[in-house]
Amino acid sequence: MNHVLIVSLSRSGGKLMRMLLDGHPAFNAFPIEHWNRTSKNAIPVKRIAKFDSLSVDEKLETAGGDHVERKISRLHPAEVVARVLQDWRNGAVDAHTLPAMYEGLSRAYFGALGRPLDAVVVNHCGSVSRFRREELDAVYGPGRHLLTIRDPRAVFISMQGLVLRKFTANRALKGKIPHQLFERHTQKLELVKGTSGYLQEFCDVYRAMVAHYASGSDVIRLRFEDLVRTPETVMRKVAGELGVEWRDTLLEPTQLGDSHSPNSSFARTGGSIHAQAADDWTGRIDPAIRRSIEDLLADEMAALGYLRFKEGTSPLLDPSPLLS
Repeated sequence: MNHVLIVSLSRSGGKLMRMLLDGHPAFNAFPIEHWNRTSKNAIPVKRIAKFDSLSVDEKLETAGGDHVERKISRLHPAEVVARVLQDWRNGAVDAHTLPAMYEGLSRAYFGALGRPLDAVVVNHCGSVSRFRREELDAVYGPGRHLLTIRDPRAVFISMQGLVLRKFTANRALKGKIPHQLFERHTQKLELVKGTSGYLQEFCDVYRAMVAHYASGSDVIRLRFEDLVRTPETVMRKVAGELGVEWRDTLLEPTQLGDSHSPNSSFARTGGSIHAQAADDWTGRIDPAIRRSIEDLLADEMAALGYLRFKEGTSPLLDPSPLLS
């Protein structure tokens, strides 16, 4: 399958990039992330090794069939969903590898929508850049990897914005938060040497992302801040790297061709690409948390051009040492 895999930590611009590529006729961009399964934090190594001997149901389960059905049901009529799933199931009989399953999903899905099947498929895998390149290639097959990078302080505060919306007292009283999830949340709030479990886990994952992807010369790498501040410059570079002609549609976020706003954790005003998202985290983050991130990720931040906070100055170095 000829495909581009967008990898990023959550809240780092991966969805925005997917929606910018969506409107270009050279691409078929999936409007979902389909690596959100129960085992999304683990590659199914054993099943990949014996994939050809799995039953059709086991192949669909390994490829996240239930998740795909749930996601596309929110976007399309029941008859379209039924056709996609049936065509995907039919193709699974002859799918000998997990990448072949995702290629089959691409044919079934975009075929049902009347899209050209020779277009480059865009998959988006937010949160999973903790996996090595070869692990994701075993899932999706070899392809171009595009990494969106964002200031870790901005990423953390955006993640916390979602956590606060999820773990409200009102939702807890209504029983909308599973006990196990609430218990894990409570444990992550505990401080060890002044650092919460959430913060330590985040810094570990961010460091892994930098080690595995940002230093890879064959990965298309860009900073979220550069994208929202100078979108045309960045998207022209991306178009060149991917070998497609420039189109103004690369500056308009869309989903399946329709205008679509990015999924910010915070209310923003202005255009669909929000330049203020580059550094408006500075007014939202607790100073102690900011300093902890700056200490824990000092090397990674320096390499990516993110400076320690200083009142009245930009937290962004241009250009980034690592990405120059």
